[in-house]
Amino acid sequence: MRTTPEILQRQWNSIDYKDGGFLQIDTKHPLEWHIGYQSISQKTLLLVCATDIGTIESSRSMAVTRRKRETDNRWALSFELLRNEQEGVFAILCSDIIEHSRSASNEKEALTLVISRYKQWSRLLESQRSGLMDESSRKGLLGELLFLQERIEEGDSALTAIQGWVGADGADQDFVYEDGWHEVKSVGASATSVTISSLEQLDCAGEGELVIMRIDKAAPDKAGALSLNDAVSQISGNLTGASDALDLFRSKLSTYGYLDLQEYSEQKYYCSGSQRFGVNDTFPRLVRQNVPTQVESLHYELSLPSLAGWLKG
Repeated sequence: MRTTPEILQRQWNSIDYKDGGFLQIDTKHPLEWHIGYQSISQKTLLLVCATDIGTIESSRSMAVTRRKRETDNRWALSFELLRNEQEGVFAILCSDIIEHSRSASNEKEALTLVISRYKQWSRLLESQRSGLMDESSRKGLLGELLFLQERIEEGDSALTAIQGWVGADGADQDFVYEDGWHEVKSVGASATSVTISSLEQLDCAGEGELVIMRIDKAAPDKAGALSLNDAVSQISGNLTGASDALDLFRSKLSTYGYLDLQEYSEQKYYCSGSQRFGVNDTFPRLVRQNVPTQVESLHYELSLPSLAGWLKG
């Protein structure tokens, strides 16, 4: 049985923090798990094992403590929530760490998976306090993944295609290749405008493209619908023989703020089509050169029907 965030939350709610002690959970897991409170507001996840646990650094979000128990000489490792504003995601984190290590064949392997997953979560929570991407970010990432998949299917080597995904690393444009740059925007099927979020987004040397991906939420059984995790799995599956490309892909996903969480499998989306607009000197855009120097930043909307003159066939 899967340990879900909802199950964990109910179990935490059943504990009277004043009584102290911890509640053992998930007895069929390779590791021994307990949950409890350090104080009224500090939820804690605790694992116990015979395997020696090395030093693990705490983060600003979680205090990680290891100790050897005198009663049985086993090791205890606890994860304690420090930021109250992240309480909502802590149950998701704990559930994910437990499930991520469930498939291990032995205790040592399970512990290695736990520590590795904690480090991924720690990096994620430093940059993204909620831990989960919001709806706009999920659709945005899905649009970029669909575009990346197209590049690979059209003949780019997997490594070249992924190296060109520079937006994942914080660049102003999403993709940059020898044939030009590409800014990908995910909007609904009926959207008539698109938001440009900075002066730099459509400002790059040479001609480029504004790529519109028409993406909406869909019923789970709709033909062609896929979740965010589905899109990641499809690309990863095509990279099984290209370890360098797969490692780089995973690294960029992590930098983007993505982890393969169950929550990203639940909602399905459907891409009903795409449009490509050529961005050249005549394209209606705001860039550093054509706005007053006093303007430091801005975002604006472009009318999609009005861009028909730049629509590519």
